[in-house]
Amino acid sequence: MRRESLRVALGWVALAIVLWGSLKVIKPFAPAILWALILGSATWPAYSRLRRWFGERETVAALAMTLLLTLVVLIPVVLLGISLVREMEPEVARLRTWATADTLELPPWVHKVPLLEEQLDDLLQRASDADVRRAWIRQATGPARKVLKWTRNFLALVAEFVLTLFTLFFVYRDGETLFRQVGLFLDRIAGGQGQHLVRAVRETVSAVIYGWLLTAALQGVVGMVGFWIVGLRAPVLLGVVTGLAAVIPFGVGFVWTPLCVLLALEGRWGAAIFLALWGTATVTLIDNVLRPLFISGSSRIPFIVVFFGVLGGLAVGGLLGLVLGPVFLAVLLALWREAQESFAREEADGAPPSVA
Repeated sequence: MRRESLRVALGWVALAIVLWGSLKVIKPFAPAILWALILGSATWPAYSRLRRWFGERETVAALAMTLLLTLVVLIPVVLLGISLVREMEPEVARLRTWATADTLELPPWVHKVPLLEEQLDDLLQRASDADVRRAWIRQATGPARKVLKWTRNFLALVAEFVLTLFTLFFVYRDGETLFRQVGLFLDRIAGGQGQHLVRAVRETVSAVIYGWLLTAALQGVVGMVGFWIVGLRAPVLLGVVTGLAAVIPFGVGFVWTPLCVLLALEGRWGAAIFLALWGTATVTLIDNVLRPLFISGSSRIPFIVVFFGVLGGLAVGGLLGLVLGPVFLAVLLALWREAQESFAREEADGAPPSVA
């Protein structure tokens, strides 16, 4: 008996060592693997149709889908990067001129706002010192330093992107077998609910990708068009800011409202009214119609669950957490619903027969 207990204990120790070593080995590649699983899950319906079109040849279909997704992601990113660089050059030049100027003048629209000029007069006097302005710029460029650091690690980002695509090919090719095996494994530890949990995860990933990231990108594009129509400087940059703000619920208003107010203060009332109407009729429509449709259309995932999952995941894990946060909450919700249904079945089985 003692020998048997020792054998079991050594087996658990060996398993723990193997798991620990495996996690250490796989940890550097975890983001790429997770992104491959997320993208593969979100685009699986499109891959299934493409595979049927290729006569169920999984390898060919997986390669074609991977190349297609690469083009869909890479081309817009490259074009957007080129446009941003072109727009940032004059803005950086203006900032440099402002930081080195001997005296500063308030914009003309400030004089139109009652009491604002008096409030800004002291600030203007302090800002006339070029050293003070440079100190302000250094304090305000903390996030910019992070972006610069990411830019220095550009090769690492490219390598992670390539590794994600490489992994994505195998997710497409062997995905059905993988999901089936994961479902069977979860069946053993979740009381036969493995397939249900896998389905909940896939539905949640699709809801977040299409309901948050894709609609946020669409809001950025629509905003970019509106900014270009009214003649604002750097419409691409403002569109990117709008898209990033759209990831946060109700964040778009913090971009649109100041711009509309600024146009009105400059006396461009027509442009201000048009931009307000454009934002209400297009961006708000996307936010209030498409996003809930994507999030709750194919699954029973409440909007509030995805809402807190997105915010919490974004705060904890960045862009990757934005997707994984709702997934964890959706799995918890699925387990809760299964427990509720199980309790209801037990009560029904043990309840006395009703008397008509």
